[in-house]
Amino acid sequence: VCLMGAHTLGRAHKNRSGEGAASTSHTKAGPGRTKGGSSWTKEWLVFDNSYFKELLQEEGDPELLRMGIDEALAEDKHFRVWVEKYAADQAAFFEDYAQAHEKMSELGAKFDPEEGVELDEERL
Repeated sequence: VCLMGAHTLGRAHKNRSGEGAASTSHTKAGPGRTKGGSSWTKEWLVFDNSYFKELLQEEGDPELLRMGIDEALAEDKHFRVWVEKYAADQAAFFEDYAQAHEKMSELGAKFDPEEGVELDEERL
């Protein structure tokens, strides 16, 4: 759950991930050449606990991205405990995130297939 908080940063682009809108009021201005896409939070260049706060909103911003996994975090009673904790306590989120990110970075990652995958543009 903690690592999902990284979605406080960044966006998804439909032509790369198959998810999101071409642009929203939160992402249309950029920065630089990277305008557009859909973000999980309004301030998608700020690392904070807003991802978790947004998940708890009953009537969330319709322009913000919500995937099935995001909904599951808010709806599942075992995950929601953590969502509520991190929404209420940014320092706890930062501390847990730092530990989880460090562990993930030290363990590394293996990709299968090694060359990655490509989306079929015609199916998007």
